[in-house]
Amino acid sequence: MRNGTKFSLLSAAILSAALLMPGASWATTTAKNCPKEPAPNVAISSGMTYSGTNCVLNSVNDVDSFVFTASKGDIWSFIEDGASPTSNVCLDLWSPSLTKTHLGCTSAGETGNWYFLYNAQTLSESGSYTIDVTATGGTISYNLSLERLNPVPPDASLIFLPANISSEVSPPTAQEAYKFYAATTGVYQITASVPSPANNVCFAVYKPGGSVAVNSTCTSAGLHGNWYVVTADMTPTVTGTYLLVVSTLYDVGTVNYSLGVSCAAGTCPPNPIPPTCVLKDALSYNATTSTLTMNFTLATPVPATWDAWLISNQNVATPLWSQSEPISDNPVTVPETQANVPKEGIVGVLSTLTVPSTTTTAGGITCSSWTTVNTGKP
Repeated sequence: MRNGTKFSLLSAAILSAALLMPGASWATTTAKNCPKEPAPNVAISSGMTYSGTNCVLNSVNDVDSFVFTASKGDIWSFIEDGASPTSNVCLDLWSPSLTKTHLGCTSAGETGNWYFLYNAQTLSESGSYTIDVTATGGTISYNLSLERLNPVPPDASLIFLPANISSEVSPPTAQEAYKFYAATTGVYQITASVPSPANNVCFAVYKPGGSVAVNSTCTSAGLHGNWYVVTADMTPTVTGTYLLVVSTLYDVGTVNYSLGVSCAAGTCPPNPIPPTCVLKDALSYNATTSTLTMNFTLATPVPATWDAWLISNQNVATPLWSQSEPISDNPVTVPETQANVPKEGIVGVLSTLTVPSTTTTAGGITCSSWTTVNTGKP
């Protein structure tokens, strides 16, 4: 027979303790100088920008290569610029199977004088990708940044509505990523502005899944009409976590900017909403192999940690699993097994989903689940 009172007291104690768990730190955008040559296959990841005195191509035979790991179906964006009136920089992408995709070149000295290159790619393979940076001639310095657009990257900063952010895009080519929760019941207003006079800033918004929700929208200080403020309204077609990426216009240098995200009309749920978690299936126990099996289904709009404990009929709590859970707008099922669980009658499993603390919200357990299984007589 299950000792319900003791189990409940122990469960409450564990929940109270878990509420004190420290929150995880947030990743931030990073900028680095290129290594001194020779340095092939330099590691790069989402949120990184390479810019500095060592980011130089000395001839048409010079190749600087960077590598990153991605999964099939991921969407990544690449930004590159080259500072030379007579030469251009080019980007090539090599897949894990060594298939080459030419991402493009700048066009300094040609029509439009494009010193800036942007390209977004949906990747067709899982594994290690290589970015090659080359020049069309002479000596040229360059900057390179990489950002994952789908799934939402770990370097994206979580923002809460209404959001008012003051920041800067630096160094050139940097991509500043933010994420926020949006629902189909509301209309969201995104505003970006730059000081006067100023360089210009652009933003684009991506839906869950990576398709474009708001096309690139830019200020035009010193250009056509001197627009120092731009605004876009977004009515979500799907509820979930949206990615907002800020970059410069034509990549002319450091840009100070202000960014706002607010609810313009309708009903915009709190951001983030509490994660939901339910136990999809009851626990099962294989008496022959002494193996406990569990299927835990969860959805979380923010990164969280899933913890589970085995509670014996003697009220002894044994940690089972603790693992990080990425953003999942749709429920996903996590199967787990635990070997060498002895027969001791009714045992229970307590599971919790814990989100980290942020500057505006306290972390802690947002949901928990309790279930039991009969392992048979000892």
